[in-house]
Amino acid sequence: MASTSHAVQAPVVVLGGGPVGMVTALALARRDIPVIVLERGPDEVRSEWRGSTVHPPTTELLDELDLAAPLLKEAVRVHRLDYRDLELTESARFSYEALEGETRYPFRLQYEQYKLVRLLRRAVAETPNVDIRFGHDVVGLRQDDTHVELDVTVDGAPSVVSAQWVVAADGAHSTARKLLDVPFPGFTYPTLSLVVATPFRFEDAVPDLGAVGYWSGPKGRFSLIRTPDIWRAALSTGTGVDDEPPSGTHPAFLAAVDLLLGGTPDARELPLSQHQTYRSHQRLAESFRIGRVLLAGDAAHLSSTTGGMGLNSGIHDAVAVAIALAEPDPDTATSEYAQRRRSIAERFVQPTTTENRTSADGVELAGRRERLLRLRALADNPEDARNYLRRVSMLGIQH
Repeated sequence: MASTSHAVQAPVVVLGGGPVGMVTALALARRDIPVIVLERGPDEVRSEWRGSTVHPPTTELLDELDLAAPLLKEAVRVHRLDYRDLELTESARFSYEALEGETRYPFRLQYEQYKLVRLLRRAVAETPNVDIRFGHDVVGLRQDDTHVELDVTVDGAPSVVSAQWVVAADGAHSTARKLLDVPFPGFTYPTLSLVVATPFRFEDAVPDLGAVGYWSGPKGRFSLIRTPDIWRAALSTGTGVDDEPPSGTHPAFLAAVDLLLGGTPDARELPLSQHQTYRSHQRLAESFRIGRVLLAGDAAHLSSTTGGMGLNSGIHDAVAVAIALAEPDPDTATSEYAQRRRSIAERFVQPTTTENRTSADGVELAGRRERLLRLRALADNPEDARNYLRRVSMLGIQH
């Protein structure tokens, strides 16, 4: 690395002002480690109804940052998971009561990711030792065995930010990962995921509807999730919606809702607040540590959104990397962080989300019935039900 006159400006620089970056900054500040956060975008969080699941161990981690109270006040508490089918009568139900004694928060929360980011940014703004800088675009990176230098542009003007360590929490298209040429192998699912947000009161139209329901069906998976403001429907579809009107009358959505509601009311009459598609991936960075740069969250690993593990595992990464950087020997601790968190992603998160996605996307009627009967057998056995909920709640793997 070329010699420069730039002094180290902070022990740690965090790249990215999303949930993973914000949790990393807060967790570092709580350990008396000054941190600079560089966020490419403005200090504005758009309202998007996509990720919303917060699992019990994640709530515990947020509680350590004094954020559980406002989260619990606003979020929807989920006390059961329902698995159904749009055509079959078979079903299965798992009650979170099975996790009593396993966690301080034996329930799942639904809280829109954009609201969580806003909550985190308010906390960061009030936290000493955190300097968050918006509109800072990282365009270059150099490092040696003592520090990292980042080339940054701000309104087109170049500058350099230097730190002892960098945590790259800058998302799926991570600049740091690309600048470091870190391989990111994996695959992209061939089907799209469609998300529709609507204020329609499904609870008045669907008998015994819980806050989270997963349906199998002739066109693939369909889910309904209640968030504080709105119902969020998600489904698989083989086609995009780029040429469709803003009303979001996508054929796959209309077909699923018509089956769910029996055609009354007509799905075309539902008011829609948002309508978008995205692709799901399963990808894993070759290494979570490259010199003095540490990858976390989507910058390190991508998984199917089915089951809501992506956001949660990213927050777990954030706390784990902060703990490692606060150790007396951060060099050893961060190497252990990189190995352990990559192992968790490879051996647990990716296989679990792949299994969830594959089984939920099945369309063959006999296979759908068999899956529901298998889930019901698990739900009817207390020990099996507890183990199932522990797995889908990510209990025991957050550190």
